[in-house]
Amino acid sequence: MAGNGNEKNALHLATHSGWYRFERRGENWEQADRALTFWQISCIQVDPDNPKRVFAGTEHSGMFVTNDGGKEWTRAEPNVPCLEMSALLALSGKLLVGTRPAALYVNSAGKGWQELKGVRHGAFGGTFPPNPDLAPRTRVLTQENKSAGRLYAGIEVGGILVSDDDGQNWTKCNDGLTDCDIHQILPAKTRPGLVVTACGEGVSRSTDRGSHWEKVTPTGNRTYGNALAEDDNGNIYLGITQDRPRTWTRAGRANTAIFKTQDGANWELLSEKMSGGVMDICTAADGNGVLIATADGEVVQVNSSGNTKTLVSGLPCINALALGA
Repeated sequence: MAGNGNEKNALHLATHSGWYRFERRGENWEQADRALTFWQISCIQVDPDNPKRVFAGTEHSGMFVTNDGGKEWTRAEPNVPCLEMSALLALSGKLLVGTRPAALYVNSAGKGWQELKGVRHGAFGGTFPPNPDLAPRTRVLTQENKSAGRLYAGIEVGGILVSDDDGQNWTKCNDGLTDCDIHQILPAKTRPGLVVTACGEGVSRSTDRGSHWEKVTPTGNRTYGNALAEDDNGNIYLGITQDRPRTWTRAGRANTAIFKTQDGANWELLSEKMSGGVMDICTAADGNGVLIATADGEVVQVNSSGNTKTLVSGLPCINALALGA
């Protein structure tokens, strides 16, 4: 990625009504653009080799791509074989896409799409409790250190799969995991072996790269873990709510909280000030703290001391966010 200091001055938001671009103006973020308004954007990623190239995945129409930070968007050519996208992972020279029904496709160096069939096989037999008629989906894709190491795929609902050979073979890693409704998986950058996962019925951690799990849900009545991120100081942040999204009928009903930990087990409450349920979290542009996207269309900044600031408001539900140029 170019080190020109501008690769984190754009905030890309994937919402229920298209894509938004916000730009940093001093301490504030201001809306600069909006596009793809017909589509519900489910996931978004910035290319690590080019901070102006952004990939946006939709609920039913596959992927859109921009090479200039969003001035122009085009459909991916060729498009993803399965158009119902649920996860994206942009790595150097490679793009991974998770779909519903649960599957995984890879496009390396623009050579077209190939299915890595171990994910489809590993997810077989899962069910989606809110609607049994829906097939499980690949909800999470992540990798240790974002450049090398073990790949993780989280299936909603079906548990965790890992690959140590660049996605060619996948193994289930659910030993000790009490809930297979996977929403997020975070391999820690600063603590080798530590992995935290947020699930529909709580939070679990592993200290051996996912081989064994133990439940570590923060105390209280919140159990719906939805998002995780780690800042540059090794602080891991969790967004968790009192109940599932179908209960978030009015502002505040989610009873959202943000917690912080460094070991994945001992949680410190940072904030209970957000009105909407947490949908996604990413590391803040300066590396201290995180940016939090909510179902009420807000982006809130929370630092390691628990200080909060609303950066964006008044948008449709924000499904995902990413920093780029």
